[in-house]
Amino acid sequence: TERLCLDCCLLLFLSHHSLVLSCEVTAECKSAPFVPGYNLVGEGFDVKFAGLEVGGTRSTAYVFATDRSKEDHYTFSTHRVSCSHYSYRVSDRPPLSYELSRDLANLPSSYSDSTKTQYRRIIETYGTHYIRQVHLGGRFRRVTAARTCLSRLNGLSSSMVHSCLSQGINVGLGKIKLSSNQKYCSKVLQNQGISTLFSSGLHQHYTEVVGGKGWVGEFALTRNDSVGYRNWLKTLKDLPEVVQYSLRPLYELVPNTTKKQGLKVAIEQYLKDHGIKSSTTQPYCGWHDPNLDSSCCPKQASKGRLVVTIVRAWGLKGDRWGRTEGYAKMWYGSIYRKTRMIRSNSPRWNARYDLGKVS
Repeated sequence: TERLCLDCCLLLFLSHHSLVLSCEVTAECKSAPFVPGYNLVGEGFDVKFAGLEVGGTRSTAYVFATDRSKEDHYTFSTHRVSCSHYSYRVSDRPPLSYELSRDLANLPSSYSDSTKTQYRRIIETYGTHYIRQVHLGGRFRRVTAARTCLSRLNGLSSSMVHSCLSQGINVGLGKIKLSSNQKYCSKVLQNQGISTLFSSGLHQHYTEVVGGKGWVGEFALTRNDSVGYRNWLKTLKDLPEVVQYSLRPLYELVPNTTKKQGLKVAIEQYLKDHGIKSSTTQPYCGWHDPNLDSSCCPKQASKGRLVVTIVRAWGLKGDRWGRTEGYAKMWYGSIYRKTRMIRSNSPRWNARYDLGKVS
Protein backbone atom coordinates (compact mmCIF):
# COMPACT_ATOMS: atom_id res chain seq x y z
CA THR A 1 0.00 0.00 0.00
CA GLU A 2 0.98 3.64 -0.28
CA ARG A 3 1.18 3.92 3.49
CA LEU A 4 3.67 1.07 3.58
CA CYS A 5 5.85 2.82 1.03
CA LEU A 6 5.93 6.04 3.06
CA ASP A 7 7.03 4.15 6.15
CA CYS A 8 9.70 2.26 4.22
CA CYS A 9 11.29 5.44 2.94
CA LEU A 10 11.21 7.16 6.30
CA LEU A 11 12.74 4.20 8.10
CA LEU A 12 15.48 4.03 5.52
CA PHE A 13 16.31 7.64 6.18
CA LEU A 14 16.21 7.48 9.95
CA SER A 15 18.43 4.44 10.26
CA HIS A 16 20.91 5.74 7.65
CA HIS A 17 21.01 2.42 5.81
CA SER A 18 22.61 2.27 2.40
CA LEU A 19 20.36 -0.53 1.17
CA VAL A 20 17.14 0.22 -0.64
CA LEU A 21 13.92 -1.02 0.90
CA SER A 22 11.50 -2.22 -1.74
CA CYS A 23 7.89 -1.17 -1.39
CA GLU A 24 6.42 -3.15 -4.27
CA VAL A 25 6.85 -6.54 -5.89
CA THR A 26 9.90 -6.49 -8.17
CA ALA A 27 8.96 -5.90 -11.79
CA GLU A 28 10.89 -7.56 -14.62
CA CYS A 29 12.01 -5.37 -17.50
CA LYS A 30 11.75 -6.60 -21.05
CA SER A 31 14.97 -8.06 -22.46
CA ALA A 32 16.89 -5.77 -24.79
CA PRO A 33 20.37 -5.65 -26.35
CA PHE A 34 22.72 -4.57 -23.59
CA VAL A 35 24.73 -1.37 -24.16
CA PRO A 36 26.98 -0.63 -21.15
CA GLY A 37 27.60 2.95 -22.23
CA TYR A 38 23.95 3.93 -21.88
CA ASN A 39 23.83 6.65 -19.24
CA LEU A 40 21.34 5.34 -16.70
CA VAL A 41 23.14 7.00 -13.82
CA GLY A 42 22.96 10.57 -15.09
CA GLU A 43 25.66 12.60 -13.38
CA GLY A 44 28.31 9.94 -12.91
CA PHE A 45 29.21 7.51 -10.15
CA ASP A 46 31.96 6.96 -7.61
CA VAL A 47 34.45 4.10 -7.93
CA LYS A 48 37.06 3.36 -5.25
CA PHE A 49 40.36 2.25 -6.74
CA ALA A 50 43.86 2.14 -5.21
CA GLY A 51 43.45 5.17 -2.99
CA LEU A 52 41.66 7.19 -5.64
CA GLU A 53 38.12 8.49 -5.75
CA VAL A 54 37.12 8.07 -9.36
CA GLY A 55 34.11 9.53 -11.11
CA GLY A 56 31.56 11.89 -9.69
CA THR A 57 33.45 14.94 -10.96
CA ARG A 58 30.49 15.69 -13.23
CA SER A 59 28.20 15.64 -10.22
CA THR A 60 26.67 18.91 -9.07
CA ALA A 61 27.22 17.80 -5.48
CA TYR A 62 30.93 17.36 -6.19
CA VAL A 63 31.13 20.86 -7.69
CA PHE A 64 29.26 22.25 -4.67
CA ALA A 65 31.68 20.62 -2.22
CA THR A 66 34.74 21.68 -4.22
CA ASP A 67 33.62 25.30 -4.43
CA ARG A 68 32.91 25.46 -0.71
CA SER A 69 36.32 23.97 0.11
CA LYS A 70 37.99 26.77 -1.82
CA GLU A 71 36.16 29.37 0.27
CA ASP A 72 36.71 28.21 3.84
CA HIS A 73 37.28 25.26 6.16
CA TYR A 74 34.10 23.16 5.86
CA THR A 75 32.80 19.89 7.28
CA PHE A 76 30.38 18.02 5.01
CA SER A 77 27.47 15.78 5.94
CA THR A 78 24.89 13.98 3.84
CA HIS A 79 21.27 13.09 4.60
CA ARG A 80 19.24 11.00 2.22
CA VAL A 81 15.93 9.24 1.71
CA SER A 82 15.55 6.49 -0.88
CA CYS A 83 12.43 4.57 -1.94
CA SER A 84 12.53 1.74 -4.48
CA HIS A 85 9.50 0.49 -6.43
CA TYR A 86 11.11 -1.65 -9.15
CA SER A 87 14.40 -3.44 -9.70
CA TYR A 88 16.17 -4.96 -12.69
CA ARG A 89 19.22 -7.22 -12.87
CA VAL A 90 21.30 -7.95 -15.93
CA SER A 91 22.11 -11.62 -16.51
CA ASP A 92 25.65 -12.91 -15.97
CA ARG A 93 26.12 -13.11 -19.74
CA PRO A 94 23.95 -10.35 -21.23
CA PRO A 95 23.42 -10.26 -25.01
CA LEU A 96 25.68 -7.50 -26.29
CA SER A 97 24.57 -4.94 -28.83
CA TYR A 98 25.82 -5.23 -32.40
CA GLU A 99 28.02 -2.14 -32.01
CA LEU A 100 29.73 -3.39 -28.84
CA SER A 101 30.29 -6.88 -30.25
CA ARG A 102 31.79 -5.39 -33.40
CA ASP A 103 34.10 -3.02 -31.52
CA LEU A 104 35.32 -5.81 -29.23
CA ALA A 105 35.96 -8.06 -32.23
CA ASN A 106 38.03 -5.32 -33.91
CA LEU A 107 40.06 -4.69 -30.75
CA PRO A 108 43.76 -5.68 -31.02
CA SER A 109 44.47 -9.02 -29.37
CA SER A 110 46.77 -7.54 -26.71
CA TYR A 111 47.33 -4.25 -24.90
CA SER A 112 50.57 -2.35 -25.49
CA ASP A 113 51.85 1.16 -26.13
CA SER A 114 51.01 0.75 -29.80
CA THR A 115 47.44 -0.49 -29.17
CA LYS A 116 46.43 1.55 -26.10
CA THR A 117 44.68 4.12 -28.32
CA GLN A 118 42.20 1.50 -29.56
CA TYR A 119 41.60 0.26 -26.01
CA ARG A 120 41.13 3.82 -24.77
CA ARG A 121 38.56 4.40 -27.53
CA ILE A 122 36.49 1.49 -26.18
CA ILE A 123 36.54 3.09 -22.72
CA GLU A 124 35.62 6.53 -24.06
CA THR A 125 32.69 5.01 -25.96
CA TYR A 126 31.30 2.52 -23.42
CA GLY A 127 32.79 3.60 -20.10
CA THR A 128 34.81 1.69 -17.50
CA HIS A 129 31.92 -0.11 -15.78
CA TYR A 130 28.43 -1.32 -16.58
CA ILE A 131 25.34 -1.40 -14.40
CA ARG A 132 24.75 -4.94 -13.15
CA GLN A 133 21.67 -4.25 -11.04
CA VAL A 134 19.46 -1.20 -10.78
CA HIS A 135 16.64 -0.05 -8.50
CA LEU A 136 14.05 2.42 -9.75
CA GLY A 137 12.08 4.82 -7.59
CA GLY A 138 12.95 8.13 -5.97
CA ARG A 139 15.79 9.59 -3.96
CA PHE A 140 16.29 12.76 -1.94
CA ARG A 141 19.78 13.84 -0.93
CA ARG A 142 20.87 16.92 0.99
CA VAL A 143 24.60 17.72 1.20
CA THR A 144 25.36 20.29 3.90
CA ALA A 145 28.61 22.24 4.22
CA ALA A 146 29.08 23.57 7.76
CA ARG A 147 31.77 26.16 8.47
CA THR A 148 34.12 24.26 10.77
CA CYS A 149 35.88 27.21 12.40
CA LEU A 150 32.73 29.30 12.75
CA SER A 151 30.98 26.34 14.38
CA ARG A 152 33.80 25.97 16.90
CA LEU A 153 33.71 29.67 17.72
CA ASN A 154 30.06 29.11 18.59
CA GLY A 155 30.93 26.18 20.86
CA LEU A 156 29.76 23.52 18.41
CA SER A 157 31.69 20.49 17.22
CA SER A 158 31.12 19.08 13.73
CA SER A 159 29.24 16.10 15.20
CA MET A 160 26.94 18.45 17.15
CA VAL A 161 26.11 20.40 13.98
CA HIS A 162 25.40 17.16 12.11
CA SER A 163 23.19 15.93 14.96
CA CYS A 164 21.20 19.17 14.91
CA LEU A 165 20.77 19.02 11.14
CA SER A 166 19.62 15.39 11.37
CA GLN A 167 17.04 16.40 13.95
CA GLY A 168 15.88 19.33 11.83
CA ILE A 169 15.48 17.20 8.72
CA ASN A 170 13.47 14.64 10.68
CA VAL A 171 11.27 17.47 11.95
CA GLY A 172 10.85 19.00 8.51
CA LEU A 173 9.86 15.68 6.95
CA GLY A 174 7.28 15.13 9.68
CA LYS A 175 8.84 12.16 11.46
CA ILE A 176 9.49 13.71 14.89
CA LYS A 177 8.69 16.86 16.82
CA LEU A 178 11.37 19.43 17.57
CA SER A 179 13.08 18.65 20.87
CA SER A 180 13.64 21.38 23.42
CA ASN A 181 16.42 19.46 25.15
CA GLN A 182 19.17 20.57 22.76
CA LYS A 183 18.73 24.33 22.91
CA TYR A 184 21.93 24.96 20.99
CA CYS A 185 20.28 23.33 17.96
CA SER A 186 17.87 26.23 17.64
CA LYS A 187 20.50 28.59 16.24
CA VAL A 188 21.95 25.84 14.03
CA LEU A 189 18.55 25.12 12.47
CA GLN A 190 17.94 28.85 12.03
CA ASN A 191 21.42 29.05 10.47
CA GLN A 192 22.58 31.75 12.87
CA GLY A 193 25.70 32.13 14.98
CA ILE A 194 25.40 32.18 18.76
CA SER A 195 28.48 34.15 19.83
CA THR A 196 29.44 35.56 16.43
CA LEU A 197 27.57 37.22 13.60
CA PHE A 198 28.34 35.98 10.11
CA SER A 199 26.32 37.02 7.08
CA SER A 200 26.57 33.66 5.27
CA GLY A 201 25.36 31.63 8.25
CA LEU A 202 26.82 28.51 9.80
CA HIS A 203 26.04 26.25 6.87
CA GLN A 204 25.02 26.01 3.22
CA HIS A 205 23.44 23.07 1.46
CA TYR A 206 22.84 21.49 -1.92
CA THR A 207 19.69 19.45 -2.53
CA GLU A 208 19.14 16.75 -5.13
CA VAL A 209 15.80 15.10 -5.93
CA VAL A 210 15.68 12.14 -8.33
CA GLY A 211 12.43 10.68 -9.63
CA GLY A 212 8.85 11.82 -9.24
CA LYS A 213 7.70 15.40 -9.70
CA GLY A 214 6.42 18.47 -7.89
CA TRP A 215 9.08 18.80 -5.17
CA VAL A 216 12.52 20.41 -5.26
CA GLY A 217 13.67 19.13 -1.87
CA GLU A 218 13.44 22.36 0.12
CA PHE A 219 11.62 22.47 3.46
CA ALA A 220 11.78 24.10 6.89
CA LEU A 221 13.95 22.51 9.59
CA THR A 222 12.12 23.94 12.60
CA ARG A 223 8.58 22.69 11.90
CA ASN A 224 6.66 19.96 10.07
CA ASP A 225 6.89 20.97 6.40
CA SER A 226 6.36 17.55 4.83
CA VAL A 227 3.37 18.12 2.53
CA GLY A 228 5.51 18.54 -0.58
CA TYR A 229 7.66 15.57 0.37
CA ARG A 230 4.70 13.22 0.89
CA ASN A 231 3.05 14.33 -2.35
CA TRP A 232 6.35 13.65 -4.14
CA LEU A 233 6.46 10.11 -2.72
CA LYS A 234 3.07 9.40 -4.30
CA THR A 235 4.43 10.23 -7.78
CA LEU A 236 7.39 7.84 -7.69
CA LYS A 237 5.52 4.77 -8.88
CA ASP A 238 4.57 6.44 -12.17
CA LEU A 239 7.76 8.50 -12.61
CA PRO A 240 10.63 6.39 -11.25
CA GLU A 241 14.31 7.01 -11.88
CA VAL A 242 17.51 5.21 -10.93
CA VAL A 243 18.07 5.43 -7.17
CA GLN A 244 20.61 2.66 -6.61
CA TYR A 245 22.80 0.47 -8.77
CA SER A 246 25.69 -1.96 -8.59
CA LEU A 247 28.58 -1.80 -11.03
CA ARG A 248 30.85 -4.35 -12.65
CA PRO A 249 33.98 -3.62 -14.71
CA LEU A 250 33.44 -3.57 -18.45
CA TYR A 251 36.23 -6.05 -19.17
CA GLU A 252 34.14 -8.86 -17.66
CA LEU A 253 31.98 -8.75 -20.81
CA VAL A 254 34.91 -9.48 -23.14
CA PRO A 255 34.83 -13.15 -24.26
CA ASN A 256 38.47 -13.28 -25.41
CA THR A 257 40.81 -13.91 -22.46
CA THR A 258 43.76 -11.91 -23.83
CA LYS A 259 41.58 -8.93 -24.77
CA LYS A 260 39.85 -9.13 -21.40
CA GLN A 261 43.20 -8.81 -19.62
CA GLY A 262 44.22 -5.97 -21.94
CA LEU A 263 41.01 -4.03 -21.30
CA LYS A 264 41.46 -4.60 -17.56
CA VAL A 265 44.91 -2.97 -17.68
CA ALA A 266 43.56 -0.13 -19.84
CA ILE A 267 40.71 0.57 -17.41
CA GLU A 268 43.06 0.57 -14.42
CA GLN A 269 45.33 3.05 -16.18
CA TYR A 270 42.36 5.21 -17.17
CA LEU A 271 41.16 5.34 -13.56
CA LYS A 272 44.63 6.31 -12.35
CA ASP A 273 44.82 9.08 -14.95
CA HIS A 274 41.40 10.50 -14.11
CA GLY A 275 41.14 9.74 -10.40
CA ILE A 276 40.99 12.34 -7.65
CA LYS A 277 43.79 11.68 -5.21
CA SER A 278 42.59 11.51 -1.61
CA SER A 279 44.50 14.11 0.36
CA THR A 280 45.92 13.16 3.76
CA THR A 281 47.72 16.47 4.29
CA GLN A 282 47.27 17.90 7.76
CA PRO A 283 46.40 21.60 8.16
CA TYR A 284 49.43 23.90 8.36
CA CYS A 285 48.92 27.42 9.64
CA GLY A 286 52.27 28.76 8.49
CA TRP A 287 53.46 29.96 11.90
CA HIS A 288 52.80 29.40 15.57
CA ASP A 289 49.82 31.44 16.63
CA PRO A 290 48.40 31.13 20.16
CA ASN A 291 44.94 32.05 18.85
CA LEU A 292 44.84 29.12 16.39
CA ASP A 293 44.06 25.51 17.27
CA SER A 294 45.51 22.41 15.61
CA SER A 295 43.05 22.74 12.72
CA CYS A 296 44.05 26.36 12.10
CA CYS A 297 40.74 27.60 13.47
CA PRO A 298 40.75 30.74 15.67
CA LYS A 299 40.12 30.13 19.35
CA GLN A 300 38.55 33.56 19.85
CA ALA A 301 36.39 35.60 17.50
CA SER A 302 37.31 39.09 16.28
CA LYS A 303 40.93 38.64 17.26
CA GLY A 304 43.90 38.43 14.96
CA ARG A 305 47.13 39.90 13.70
CA LEU A 306 46.73 43.30 12.03
CA VAL A 307 49.26 44.54 9.47
CA VAL A 308 48.68 47.92 7.79
CA THR A 309 50.60 49.17 4.75
CA ILE A 310 50.40 52.85 3.78
CA VAL A 311 51.35 52.87 0.12
CA ARG A 312 51.09 56.31 -1.47
CA ALA A 313 49.19 59.55 -2.04
CA TRP A 314 48.74 61.73 -5.10
CA GLY A 315 47.47 65.14 -6.15
CA LEU A 316 48.66 66.87 -2.96
CA LYS A 317 48.72 70.69 -3.00
CA GLY A 318 49.95 71.65 0.45
CA ASP A 319 52.46 74.33 -0.65
CA ARG A 320 51.59 77.25 -2.92
CA TRP A 321 55.07 77.68 -4.40
CA GLY A 322 56.71 74.25 -4.14
CA ARG A 323 56.25 70.57 -3.56
CA THR A 324 54.21 69.34 -0.62
CA GLU A 325 55.97 68.08 2.47
CA GLY A 326 53.67 65.14 3.03
CA TYR A 327 53.29 62.42 5.62
CA ALA A 328 50.43 60.12 6.73
CA LYS A 329 49.04 59.32 10.16
CA MET A 330 47.24 56.14 11.18
CA TRP A 331 45.25 55.30 14.32
CA TYR A 332 43.79 52.02 15.49
CA GLY A 333 42.26 52.56 18.91
CA SER A 334 45.10 53.79 21.08
CA ILE A 335 47.72 52.71 18.53
CA TYR A 336 49.25 55.57 16.55
CA ARG A 337 51.73 55.50 13.67
CA LYS A 338 53.18 58.22 11.43
CA THR A 339 55.15 57.86 8.20
CA ARG A 340 58.29 59.74 7.36
CA MET A 341 57.91 63.07 5.54
CA ILE A 342 58.47 63.13 1.78
CA ARG A 343 58.71 66.33 -0.28
CA SER A 344 56.43 65.45 -3.20
CA ASN A 345 52.90 66.03 -4.47
CA SER A 346 52.69 62.27 -5.12
CA PRO A 347 54.65 60.67 -2.28
CA ARG A 348 55.15 56.91 -2.04
CA TRP A 349 55.88 55.57 1.45
CA ASN A 350 55.25 51.80 1.28
CA ALA A 351 55.30 51.91 5.06
CA ARG A 352 54.36 48.61 6.69
CA TYR A 353 53.17 48.56 10.30
CA ASP A 354 52.69 45.27 12.14
CA LEU A 355 50.26 46.09 14.95
CA GLY A 356 50.42 42.58 16.38
CA LYS A 357 47.43 40.88 18.00
CA VAL A 358 44.35 43.07 18.10
CA SER A 359 40.67 42.60 18.90
